[in-house]
Amino acid sequence: MRAREFTALKRLGLAALLAPVAALAAPPVPMPGHVFELYAQVIVHGDTAAQAELGRYLDTAKGPAIAAALASVSHLEQAPEMADWPQAAAALRRRQTSVRCSVGSVHHPQADIADVDYRCHLPDLTALLPVYRQHPVPFNGPHPPQMASELATAYTQMIATAPDRERIITVSFERDHDGGAWRVQNPSPLMGELADAFLPFFEWNEHPPGEDR
Repeated sequence: MRAREFTALKRLGLAALLAPVAALAAPPVPMPGHVFELYAQVIVHGDTAAQAELGRYLDTAKGPAIAAALASVSHLEQAPEMADWPQAAAALRRRQTSVRCSVGSVHHPQADIADVDYRCHLPDLTALLPVYRQHPVPFNGPHPPQMASELATAYTQMIATAPDRERIITVSFERDHDGGAWRVQNPSPLMGELADAFLPFFEWNEHPPGEDR
Protein backbone atom coordinates (compact mmCIF):
# COMPACT_ATOMS: atom_id res chain seq x y z
CA MET A 1 0.00 0.00 0.00
CA ARG A 2 1.39 3.38 -0.96
CA ALA A 3 1.85 6.06 1.70
CA ARG A 4 -0.90 8.23 0.19
CA GLU A 5 -3.40 5.35 0.30
CA PHE A 6 -2.48 4.41 3.87
CA THR A 7 -2.91 8.01 4.97
CA ALA A 8 -6.32 8.16 3.31
CA LEU A 9 -7.44 4.98 5.05
CA LYS A 10 -6.33 6.30 8.42
CA ARG A 11 -7.99 9.66 7.86
CA LEU A 12 -11.30 8.06 6.98
CA GLY A 13 -11.14 5.54 9.83
CA LEU A 14 -11.73 2.73 7.34
CA ALA A 15 -9.27 0.37 8.97
CA ALA A 16 -11.34 0.30 12.17
CA LEU A 17 -14.65 0.23 10.34
CA LEU A 18 -13.64 -2.71 8.15
CA ALA A 19 -12.73 -4.88 11.13
CA PRO A 20 -15.09 -7.86 11.51
CA VAL A 21 -18.20 -7.20 13.59
CA ALA A 22 -21.23 -9.24 14.51
CA ALA A 23 -24.14 -9.16 12.10
CA LEU A 24 -27.48 -7.83 13.27
CA ALA A 25 -29.61 -10.28 11.28
CA ALA A 26 -29.50 -12.25 8.06
CA PRO A 27 -30.61 -9.97 5.19
CA PRO A 28 -31.74 -11.14 1.75
CA VAL A 29 -28.54 -12.15 0.00
CA PRO A 30 -27.87 -10.50 -3.40
CA MET A 31 -25.65 -12.16 -5.98
CA PRO A 32 -21.92 -11.60 -5.37
CA GLY A 33 -21.49 -9.88 -8.74
CA HIS A 34 -24.09 -7.29 -7.77
CA VAL A 35 -22.36 -6.74 -4.42
CA PHE A 36 -19.00 -6.15 -6.11
CA GLU A 37 -20.65 -3.68 -8.50
CA LEU A 38 -22.13 -1.84 -5.51
CA TYR A 39 -18.70 -1.38 -3.99
CA ALA A 40 -17.42 0.10 -7.26
CA GLN A 41 -20.38 2.48 -7.56
CA VAL A 42 -19.82 3.70 -4.02
CA ILE A 43 -16.03 4.11 -4.23
CA VAL A 44 -15.85 5.52 -7.76
CA HIS A 45 -18.99 7.67 -7.87
CA GLY A 46 -20.23 8.06 -4.30
CA ASP A 47 -23.60 6.93 -5.64
CA THR A 48 -26.16 7.57 -2.89
CA ALA A 49 -28.52 4.74 -3.85
CA ALA A 50 -25.64 2.26 -4.01
CA GLN A 51 -24.32 3.60 -0.70
CA ALA A 52 -27.66 3.03 1.02
CA GLU A 53 -28.00 -0.46 -0.44
CA LEU A 54 -24.45 -1.38 0.57
CA GLY A 55 -25.05 -0.12 4.10
CA ARG A 56 -28.13 -2.33 4.38
CA TYR A 57 -26.36 -5.30 2.83
CA LEU A 58 -23.48 -5.17 5.31
CA ASP A 59 -26.14 -5.52 7.99
CA THR A 60 -24.17 -4.52 11.05
CA ALA A 61 -24.28 -1.45 13.25
CA LYS A 62 -21.22 -0.23 11.31
CA GLY A 63 -22.71 -0.94 7.87
CA PRO A 64 -23.94 2.60 7.04
CA ALA A 65 -20.73 4.14 8.41
CA ILE A 66 -18.58 1.82 6.28
CA ALA A 67 -20.59 2.69 3.16
CA ALA A 68 -20.40 6.41 3.95
CA ALA A 69 -16.62 6.27 4.48
CA LEU A 70 -16.13 4.44 1.19
CA ALA A 71 -18.34 6.97 -0.62
CA SER A 72 -16.36 9.90 0.78
CA VAL A 73 -13.23 8.88 -1.14
CA SER A 74 -15.06 9.59 -4.41
CA HIS A 75 -14.97 13.36 -3.81
CA LEU A 76 -11.69 13.97 -5.59
CA GLU A 77 -12.76 17.53 -6.39
CA GLN A 78 -12.18 18.30 -2.70
CA ALA A 79 -8.47 17.49 -2.91
CA PRO A 80 -6.11 20.28 -1.78
CA GLU A 81 -4.82 20.69 -5.33
CA MET A 82 -8.29 21.88 -6.35
CA ALA A 83 -8.90 24.27 -3.46
CA ASP A 84 -8.42 27.52 -5.40
CA TRP A 85 -9.66 26.29 -8.77
CA PRO A 86 -13.44 25.68 -8.78
CA GLN A 87 -13.57 25.37 -12.57
CA ALA A 88 -10.96 22.62 -12.51
CA ALA A 89 -12.80 20.88 -9.66
CA ALA A 90 -16.10 21.03 -11.56
CA ALA A 91 -14.43 19.68 -14.72
CA LEU A 92 -12.96 16.81 -12.71
CA ARG A 93 -16.35 15.91 -11.24
CA ARG A 94 -18.03 16.01 -14.65
CA ARG A 95 -15.45 13.66 -16.13
CA GLN A 96 -15.67 11.38 -13.11
CA THR A 97 -19.37 10.79 -13.75
CA SER A 98 -18.44 9.15 -17.06
CA VAL A 99 -16.07 6.60 -15.48
CA ARG A 100 -17.15 3.00 -15.87
CA CYS A 101 -15.78 0.25 -13.64
CA SER A 102 -17.27 -3.17 -14.35
CA VAL A 103 -16.61 -6.50 -12.70
CA GLY A 104 -14.40 -8.69 -14.87
CA SER A 105 -12.98 -11.97 -13.67
CA VAL A 106 -13.39 -13.19 -10.10
CA HIS A 107 -10.85 -15.58 -8.60
CA HIS A 108 -11.45 -17.60 -5.44
CA PRO A 109 -8.17 -18.67 -3.80
CA GLN A 110 -10.39 -19.94 -1.00
CA ALA A 111 -14.14 -20.45 -0.84
CA ASP A 112 -14.74 -17.32 1.21
CA ILE A 113 -12.14 -15.09 -0.47
CA ALA A 114 -12.66 -13.34 -3.80
CA ASP A 115 -10.08 -11.42 -5.81
CA VAL A 116 -12.15 -9.23 -8.10
CA ASP A 117 -10.67 -7.73 -11.26
CA TYR A 118 -12.41 -4.45 -12.06
CA ARG A 119 -12.12 -3.16 -15.63
CA CYS A 120 -12.05 0.61 -15.27
CA HIS A 121 -11.92 3.19 -18.05
CA LEU A 122 -10.05 6.14 -16.55
CA PRO A 123 -8.67 9.33 -18.12
CA ASP A 124 -5.10 9.32 -19.38
CA LEU A 125 -3.58 12.73 -18.60
CA THR A 126 -0.17 12.02 -20.13
CA ALA A 127 -0.63 14.99 -22.48
CA LEU A 128 -0.58 17.28 -19.43
CA LEU A 129 3.02 16.32 -18.59
CA PRO A 130 4.80 19.12 -20.51
CA VAL A 131 2.83 21.75 -18.59
CA TYR A 132 3.28 19.87 -15.32
CA ARG A 133 7.05 19.72 -15.71
CA GLN A 134 7.08 23.52 -15.91
CA HIS A 135 4.63 23.99 -13.02
CA PRO A 136 4.87 21.00 -10.64
CA VAL A 137 2.69 20.80 -7.55
CA PRO A 138 4.79 20.95 -4.35
CA PHE A 139 3.80 18.29 -1.84
CA ASN A 140 6.65 18.64 0.65
CA GLY A 141 6.44 22.34 1.43
CA PRO A 142 4.93 24.11 4.44
CA HIS A 143 1.66 24.85 2.61
CA PRO A 144 -1.07 22.60 1.18
CA PRO A 145 -0.30 21.43 -2.36
CA GLN A 146 -1.90 23.72 -4.94
CA MET A 147 -1.77 24.08 -8.71
CA ALA A 148 -0.28 27.08 -10.43
CA SER A 149 -2.71 28.99 -12.63
CA GLU A 150 -1.06 27.70 -15.83
CA LEU A 151 -1.45 24.10 -14.69
CA ALA A 152 -5.02 24.66 -13.49
CA THR A 153 -6.03 26.12 -16.85
CA ALA A 154 -4.46 23.26 -18.81
CA TYR A 155 -5.93 20.66 -16.44
CA THR A 156 -9.44 22.10 -16.81
CA GLN A 157 -9.20 21.79 -20.56
CA MET A 158 -7.52 18.39 -20.73
CA ILE A 159 -9.59 16.53 -18.14
CA ALA A 160 -12.61 17.06 -20.38
CA THR A 161 -11.00 15.63 -23.50
CA ALA A 162 -8.29 13.22 -22.31
CA PRO A 163 -8.67 9.73 -23.79
CA ASP A 164 -9.72 6.81 -21.65
CA ARG A 165 -7.33 4.04 -20.77
CA GLU A 166 -8.55 0.71 -19.48
CA ARG A 167 -6.99 -0.42 -16.24
CA ILE A 168 -7.43 -3.76 -14.52
CA ILE A 169 -7.64 -3.21 -10.77
CA THR A 170 -7.75 -6.15 -8.36
CA VAL A 171 -9.57 -5.78 -5.05
CA SER A 172 -9.85 -8.53 -2.44
CA PHE A 173 -13.01 -9.42 -0.54
CA GLU A 174 -13.73 -11.86 2.25
CA ARG A 175 -17.11 -13.33 3.09
CA ASP A 176 -18.42 -13.59 6.63
CA HIS A 177 -18.88 -17.06 8.08
CA ASP A 178 -21.88 -19.14 7.05
CA GLY A 179 -22.36 -17.40 3.73
CA GLY A 180 -22.63 -13.89 5.15
CA ALA A 181 -21.76 -10.55 3.56
CA TRP A 182 -18.80 -9.96 1.27
CA ARG A 183 -16.55 -7.33 2.85
CA VAL A 184 -13.79 -5.44 1.10
CA GLN A 185 -10.46 -6.21 2.72
CA ASN A 186 -8.50 -3.28 1.35
CA PRO A 187 -10.12 -0.72 -0.97
CA SER A 188 -6.86 1.14 -1.57
CA PRO A 189 -6.06 -0.41 -5.01
CA LEU A 190 -9.27 1.03 -6.46
CA MET A 191 -9.00 4.24 -4.45
CA GLY A 192 -5.38 4.72 -5.47
CA GLU A 193 -5.90 4.09 -9.19
CA LEU A 194 -8.86 6.47 -9.22
CA ALA A 195 -6.88 9.21 -7.48
CA ASP A 196 -3.80 8.69 -9.63
CA ALA A 197 -5.85 8.90 -12.83
CA PHE A 198 -7.59 12.17 -11.95
CA LEU A 199 -4.88 13.70 -9.75
CA PRO A 200 -1.61 12.19 -10.96
CA PHE A 201 0.59 14.92 -9.55
CA PHE A 202 1.76 13.13 -6.39
CA GLU A 203 2.62 10.00 -8.38
CA TRP A 204 4.40 12.08 -11.02
CA ASN A 205 6.52 13.69 -8.32
CA GLU A 206 7.39 10.35 -6.75
CA HIS A 207 7.90 8.46 -10.01
CA PRO A 208 8.41 10.86 -12.94
CA PRO A 209 7.06 9.26 -16.13
CA GLY A 210 9.77 8.05 -18.45
CA GLU A 211 12.25 7.38 -15.66
CA ASP A 212 13.21 3.89 -14.53
CA ARG A 213 11.71 2.83 -11.22
